[in-house]
Amino acid sequence: MQNFEQIKVEYVTDWLASNTIFYNEKTRHVSHNINNVIDFRNLEFDAEGLNNYLDFGYCVFEQTPVKNVRFLRHSTGLTFTDQNELKIEDFKDPTEGLIRTHWKDEDVIELLENKIQGWENSLSGEIIIPTSGGYDSRLLNLLTADKSKIRSFTYGISPRQDMSYEVIYAKKISEELNTKWEQIPLGLFHNYFDEWDTLFGISTHAHGMYHIEFYKEIAKRVNKGTALLSGIIGDAWAGSVQIPKLTKAEDVLKLGYSHGIKADSKQSLLKADNVLLHSYYEKYKHKLADPSFRIIEAMRFKMILLNYLLRVPENFGFKPWSPFLDLQIAMSMLSLAPERRHNRAWQAEYFRKNNLDLESMNLKCSPKNNLDKQALYNIPLRPLDVKLLREVIHPNYLEWINTQISLNKPGVRFKENLMTVPKIGGILKRIGWRDNCIIAYNAYLTLKPIEQLIRKRNKA
Repeated sequence: MQNFEQIKVEYVTDWLASNTIFYNEKTRHVSHNINNVIDFRNLEFDAEGLNNYLDFGYCVFEQTPVKNVRFLRHSTGLTFTDQNELKIEDFKDPTEGLIRTHWKDEDVIELLENKIQGWENSLSGEIIIPTSGGYDSRLLNLLTADKSKIRSFTYGISPRQDMSYEVIYAKKISEELNTKWEQIPLGLFHNYFDEWDTLFGISTHAHGMYHIEFYKEIAKRVNKGTALLSGIIGDAWAGSVQIPKLTKAEDVLKLGYSHGIKADSKQSLLKADNVLLHSYYEKYKHKLADPSFRIIEAMRFKMILLNYLLRVPENFGFKPWSPFLDLQIAMSMLSLAPERRHNRAWQAEYFRKNNLDLESMNLKCSPKNNLDKQALYNIPLRPLDVKLLREVIHPNYLEWINTQISLNKPGVRFKENLMTVPKIGGILKRIGWRDNCIIAYNAYLTLKPIEQLIRKRNKA
């Protein structure tokens, strides 16, 4: 008998659905972990849910690849009637009418400072700040009042991780603010597919495993229960994220903001009409004319994935919090004048005033990102199980993925080396050469949770 979480009386999502709530329409089980609501013995695939998952790289439209397993959208409540039936209630979107023109830079900074330091004052002990050197983590380090509490940690993504942009910039921030800082080397995260599956199951692809490696190492260095200050989705509100106009239903894929980490739904053997996608577009197409609403919706779409930035450290005993999940903070940042949000000018100017304009310091570092390929070299991936996955995915596609992710094959290694040669790599891309290894790798990470789902069904 499968152990499900005890049914609670009521579940409510916030304005972003930042802590996803899954439920099974048939068994009426509810949980923040999708694995707890799947009846593996009676599992059936939902064709539309599966194909949308492949296209986006994570579950969308409150639907999953498993029939009867759904999740709540933002601003929604789930209750049980006296007859123990599920009842879903949608509340008014709390963002409506909150974006106004225009907040001033200094008012947004003051609001951020008050929120962060109010949280800080409620704590005792150290504060972990994952610091990439980018604007979000830079701002968090700067606005934390007691710098002696800060323990910042960084991982590099370049071929030489210690020369990565992230590492060099984070180290400089620490020097300027006189905080404790440490680099965490990465590259073994392919060891954590099972741990990732335990946390996220079929809700999203497995690309975030590097955070398991990251926080596993941090946990060795700090006390359990330490507070953690996260910069999750700060870039979206600050001005980095722009979603182009949507003119047809198929454009809704742009809201996925998937960065290519997905698979090809054309390779699915389960065929379905895109009913939910078209329904969503028809319902929201007028609101989606507003660029700020597009950003909000993109983050709502992606929160089912991005909440790993909080759930992974939480799983290691840390207590994460982010000011950028606060409705007032997000709306104030979106309400800055467009010219101030452009290229995040409001933040760049603030950093110049506080001696943290790192971009003007000519720091020697590498902007390259090949962390995924480092992991492929360190721990080659076990091929996808074609016999299992051919139930729902075209076997030729699976064979292609398995071929491309093997960097030890001479032809693949030769092309990989050519793509990294300055100028030659650029020429090859312009004439149509693709980095098939990364395309296949992203598809692998999307399909692996499906393989694990089928294994669990067969075992049950």
